[in-house]
Amino acid sequence: MRPPELMVSWLLTVIGKKLLSVSALFHIFASERDSFPQEIGLFFEYSEVGKLYGGRDGASLSFSLSQIVGCDLGEYGKQDILCVSDEPCYFSVVGRKLASASLVQSSVEEAVIGVVLSFDSGTCLSILNLGDELFVYDEVPEEIVISEAVSLIPVS
Repeated sequence: MRPPELMVSWLLTVIGKKLLSVSALFHIFASERDSFPQEIGLFFEYSEVGKLYGGRDGASLSFSLSQIVGCDLGEYGKQDILCVSDEPCYFSVVGRKLASASLVQSSVEEAVIGVVLSFDSGTCLSILNLGDELFVYDEVPEEIVISEAVSLIPVS
């Protein structure tokens, strides 16, 4: 199980930089927004936006430097990009400097399923792909650590 090299490389460039904003791609149908984002974009000062999204295998967390793009799905709604910086799970980390990062390795899935970003304020942002949906936590919940046999791999 090799760590995703582009994600690690990008994380190394944003450690020590301030998180300026967070945007996310959501499916919207009949004016109702899905609870879980399909993609999350992290914008750090002096850096390219890093995009996190679910991998094709339905378990791994994928990474790209490409922009998040919305689209009209006709009768099925739309995929729209929203700024989520003011939402509770992101509010405490926006404006803070990234102190360290760790990859979340699942022994069950044999894949990197997430990332934990630790900020200078002592707060964390954990983004996990669980069952082909992105979940955002401050800390990785204990039940996920146990059920996925999770280990954290520090980015260095």
